[in-house]
Amino acid sequence: MGGVSEGDDVLARWSDGLLYLGNVKRVSAFKQCCLVRFEDNSEFWVLRKDIHSSALPLLSLRLCCLSCKHELNALPPPPITGYHPECHTPTIEPEADSDSWICRQCVFAVATKRGGALKRGRFARLMQFMKLRLPYQLSSLDWDPQHLTNQQQCYCYCAGPGEWNLKMLQCGSCGQWFHEACTQCLTKPLLYGDRFYQFQCSVCTKGPETIQRLPMTWVDLAHLVLYHLSLCCKRKYFDFDHEILSFTNENWDSLLLGALSDTPRQDRCHNLLNALNSHKDRFVSGKEIKKKKCLFGLQVRAPPPLTSDSSPLITDPPINITHRRRSE
Repeated sequence: MGGVSEGDDVLARWSDGLLYLGNVKRVSAFKQCCLVRFEDNSEFWVLRKDIHSSALPLLSLRLCCLSCKHELNALPPPPITGYHPECHTPTIEPEADSDSWICRQCVFAVATKRGGALKRGRFARLMQFMKLRLPYQLSSLDWDPQHLTNQQQCYCYCAGPGEWNLKMLQCGSCGQWFHEACTQCLTKPLLYGDRFYQFQCSVCTKGPETIQRLPMTWVDLAHLVLYHLSLCCKRKYFDFDHEILSFTNENWDSLLLGALSDTPRQDRCHNLLNALNSHKDRFVSGKEIKKKKCLFGLQVRAPPPLTSDSSPLITDPPINITHRRRSE
């Protein structure tokens, strides 16, 4: 199955856009996926397209025939760069220095980071150049009606898997979803379900990404904090003072709240509590379920809607984040 066998140590690209070290336990040629055991002993099926051999050092040259779709006899062997020039995205220029050239896969492996990719340095510049073209045809992807997921599990510049509600940004021009880890425009890390950004990818801008924070209300803020906490803590109900308000105050500057950001600390409690109590369509309080009245949860565990959404809530989002073990 494409050069991967049981027992191989591999790098698997996960839905956050990052690569993780694992070991192949089983191979399914029919489903084109492998059961991979990661360093924390968790095991998950990963699509073959998102698995890369780690037998070579990270920045060593890769053999093109392991990844390209050409018949082996249709083209001459790849040059010293390890790729047929036309197989790499972007195409390798004839004058490229084979001693210093670095492939797309290695650039992304080094440059991607939690909270956003490198913004300065050689790898940042290389990544920006390679992000001008996607390594797949966007028009060939089969999307669901809400344009949240595609059957090919192919997203972002890296062509890796993804989950739209778990720290991804949607391009307002092409509609594709991009990992936080692969973007170079964020000033603060994303919260789970934070869609309050107007974002354009490098492919659409033909240059650096553009991003603008959208305005938020107190209801949006309460919803976003509850959604983020529900995924991080795997619980539905949270204490207002010790969890909801505490988290909001601790992350106040990172939330980029625009007009709300000047609210004095002593006024935040009243505004948040009023939002939670006055919007029964979104929130449920503990007193409604015969629990402590200081507890609050979401009526539907879904990210806060944007004003441009055609429906008030996306009612069937992917909510399981237990497939990887990264704590926030």
